[in-house]
Amino acid sequence: MNLFRSEEHVRNWKQFDPASEDGIMPVAGFAQLFGIAMFRERLAPDYVLRLRDLAREFMPTLARLGRDVPFWQARPPS
Repeated sequence: MNLFRSEEHVRNWKQFDPASEDGIMPVAGFAQLFGIAMFRERLAPDYVLRLRDLAREFMPTLARLGRDVPFWQARPPS
């Protein structure tokens, strides 16, 4: 993840990929996303066992942030 001072700065970055446009989000959005249990509880001894339940909050949080777009959806490994 790279952090930029503005969306304009992101788009002017020489390595900017237009296909990643939907991944642009303000830092406050990332703070909300990384504040959900899926990220807060990573060090819990039973984290992997509970990951499916913890992950249920991920997409609704993105939806509240207006980021429920294909960029953020899980893809099968290639």
